[in-house]
Amino acid sequence: MSHSSFLAPLSEELGIIHCHGADAEKFLQGQFSNDLTALPSPGGQWSSYSTAKGRMIANFYMLRAADGFWLLLSRDLTDTVAERLRKFRLMAKVDIEDATASHALLGLWGKGTMEILRDLGGADALDAPHAVSVHQKAKMVRLPWPEPSFLILVEADAAPLWREQLQARGAELVAGGRWVLDSIRAGIAFINAATTEKVIPQELNLEVLGGISFTKGCYPGQEIVARSHYLGRLKNQCYRLRAHTSLEPGREIFSTAMGEQSIGLVIQAAAAEDGSFEALAVVRAEDAEHSTLALEPQGQTPLEKLDLPYTLPLQQAAEPR
Repeated sequence: MSHSSFLAPLSEELGIIHCHGADAEKFLQGQFSNDLTALPSPGGQWSSYSTAKGRMIANFYMLRAADGFWLLLSRDLTDTVAERLRKFRLMAKVDIEDATASHALLGLWGKGTMEILRDLGGADALDAPHAVSVHQKAKMVRLPWPEPSFLILVEADAAPLWREQLQARGAELVAGGRWVLDSIRAGIAFINAATTEKVIPQELNLEVLGGISFTKGCYPGQEIVARSHYLGRLKNQCYRLRAHTSLEPGREIFSTAMGEQSIGLVIQAAAAEDGSFEALAVVRAEDAEHSTLALEPQGQTPLEKLDLPYTLPLQQAAEPR
């Protein structure tokens, strides 16, 4: 049987934080890089949480629904982010809960995905990126990938039925690593424990993905993020790379032009179908555009630069008018 849609349980890859309460919007608005007041209910957006120095603690996909806000982020940062948010809530009326045990997260993507969701009766509101549909104990959000792609947040007791229904309609069950690979190919990476507090939001292309508001007001790191935007001081960007050896988050990248000095960092990586590894890495743009990248200063293991489905800001600025 030929499959055109894929289904992956993401319990090992992504964690879930549920924020709700009378002051939830006001509190989170003062913590994250995107504008919650502009987010419809239901609706979704990319966002991030940074230190005062503008370094991202985590980035995440946020869902807004009638029952509050749901943060979908790297599994190994769930506790860190939840504890930090609780630390700063002070007297705000907001509950911050790790919902990874009470809920499940499924990735569903591929050319045949819309047909499957239409058959289930849950595709009516999912015609554009960031659209959210609430259906059968689940919240479905459409991601901005080149092909139809969805994250499905479902109550834990309903997850087996969802998997059964999706597979019965032709979705091929695959491991979470396949979802990570296709997320990399869509130009989307998640900060994890190996890369937390290493880069600012724009360096992970979060501005391109619509995950930063420059008009919303103050939040931790806002001054650094705004300065990089308005003064044009961004030197690093996130590139898609391939190596014929294992890659892992946190691994340094070098340029043959810069010797022993590291010029980049792998943010997320996954094994490809041919045995190679693909990654999204934050790299100094000058070296990425004009030098040979490698995993060692001497260049023994070169890195191949691959296309992204969107144009990077510094590349766009360099194009002749």
